[in-house]
Amino acid sequence: MVSLIPQERIREPNFKRQIKLLSVIGVAALPRDQLERYNHIVNDMLAIYNSATICAYNNPLQCGVQLDPDINTIMAKSRDWDELQHTWIEWHRKSGQKMRDLYDQMVDLCNYSARLNNLTDYTEYLTFPYESPSFRHDIEDAWFEIKPLYEELHAYVRRKLRDLYGPEKMNRHAPMPAHILGNMWAQSWSNILDVTIPYPGKSFSDVTPQMVQQGYTPLSMFRIAEEFYLSMNFSGMPPDFWAHSIIEEQPDRPIICQPSAWDFCNGRDYRIKMCTHVNMKDFVTAHHEMAHIQYFLQYRNQPKVFRDGANPGFHEAVSEAIALSVGSPNHMKTLGLVFASQDDIPHNINFLYAMALEKLPFLPFSLAVDNWRWDVFKGAVSKERYNCHWWDYREKFGGIKPPVLRSENDFDPGSKYHVPANIPYIR
Repeated sequence: MVSLIPQERIREPNFKRQIKLLSVIGVAALPRDQLERYNHIVNDMLAIYNSATICAYNNPLQCGVQLDPDINTIMAKSRDWDELQHTWIEWHRKSGQKMRDLYDQMVDLCNYSARLNNLTDYTEYLTFPYESPSFRHDIEDAWFEIKPLYEELHAYVRRKLRDLYGPEKMNRHAPMPAHILGNMWAQSWSNILDVTIPYPGKSFSDVTPQMVQQGYTPLSMFRIAEEFYLSMNFSGMPPDFWAHSIIEEQPDRPIICQPSAWDFCNGRDYRIKMCTHVNMKDFVTAHHEMAHIQYFLQYRNQPKVFRDGANPGFHEAVSEAIALSVGSPNHMKTLGLVFASQDDIPHNINFLYAMALEKLPFLPFSLAVDNWRWDVFKGAVSKERYNCHWWDYREKFGGIKPPVLRSENDFDPGSKYHVPANIPYIR
């Protein structure tokens, strides 16, 4: 076994690092029966998540309301406090609450697998790829540099929503309730741009209407993304990409609509799975996901162990850097989607504000998700306080609270896909 090779005797740095990375294999270290049990547990949790539906607020007999697109649309478009609260409560009841016991079992198996990898616990496994003993402190230090800007945004949005919903529902000094921020998890506030925008009536560079008017389709959005990379002398997408990618929702079978990019490790087959809609957000996401494919192509000739990001956050860093460029007014102007008359101070402030709504809230949310997860796997929080600990972090990092009183009968972290899927979020 690779783990038995004495690494201290290896002198060549690249080979030594390969051995180090290969020696830690995660849950694959579990005995066959335990690994099968782990996979069953994760699959059972994802089945709960993917099949969860709720009943409509205005019609209790209209059930089968799904997360995507139905619930997400309600959270994005509705400005009815009670409808949003109902939708938030029911989604959390039908998803996370039902998987709490399963998650407990998964934690035990993950920690057992970590010990088989000669690690203390699964938290050490999750932070191992970053190759920094001070990783948790490093990201918190980075957050504290950004936090003052986030607090300014938080205060501004809270005032705007207080004007919308009234002081009886919005305390001027309290955390903001999670259900009114335009997203089920309050990880992006872009969908409340229309009611909080600094300069109403001025464009904020959402080019969705122009895309629809010019006849954009999901396929053309990906073709334009490919042209963007070709213009920088990157490779075009291989034939298998166009043959096998799924870029629209399939009417004949359910799929998980979370956008993702896939490397099939044969140097030819790379794919994207995404339920693409014709709007600016998905247009930028198409470029983001294709950046992952470009990264796959760039390191395809490396040794297998190095065919990955420099660390788990690097893939997302590259893709997000591309997304920031693609979403800029200058690039939209190049594509004929933004016009010169929209290039002035109010337009630019609206654009920067829209970007802040999309990017800044994601940072405290991701910190809350994985700090909670790390504490759970380390045993720093008891099973009896899982949900309380979750909301402690949501308030500490993001100034967010639940819309109604929660208890330990709830399991609100499980209502976010990456928790039952056991996918790290901090990256």
